[in-house]
Amino acid sequence: MEEESNIQEIKEGFEKLEGVSWNRYLAITTAFIAVTAAIATLQSGNFANKALLEKNDAVLFQSKASDQYAYYQAKGIKKNLAEGLYIETKDRKFQEDAQRYKSEQEEIKKQADEYVGQVNESNAKSTEFLERHHKAAIAVTFFQISIALSAMSALLRRKLFWLFSILLLAAGLVALVWAFV
Repeated sequence: MEEESNIQEIKEGFEKLEGVSWNRYLAITTAFIAVTAAIATLQSGNFANKALLEKNDAVLFQSKASDQYAYYQAKGIKKNLAEGLYIETKDRKFQEDAQRYKSEQEEIKKQADEYVGQVNESNAKSTEFLERHHKAAIAVTFFQISIALSAMSALLRRKLFWLFSILLLAAGLVALVWAFV
């Protein structure tokens, strides 16, 4: 009997040791998941901020392009008036004014078209950053579910939940890397 009692004590000792090491791994992985989730959250927010800044730049460039096109039209009206006055009066000053307005119009249109190019570039960058934000947000979601599964594993003392949390950690890491590619 004493021998059976000793064997039982040894088994209980091993079970306690297994529980301690498993709990340590659970704690370490949960802390790692939490830190990774925090980093992913910051990156996701950073991508969203960059998307908003690029969209803001696109709006600014669109406003500048609109201003330039309005200026272009004003020069066109002046050119047409000068041409009309030249036809009426045959005064060379009006003809020179019409030519000057036409050359100014070309420069103004060139500047407006450059602004439109910048609008398109900023919109493309904004879209790219927003897509990266969504990918990082997916990673954050995986990490949050992984933390919840780790907590359930600790409360219910089920390693299966912990293994699922590690699987979701891996999926979150893949999604986070995907956000940077």
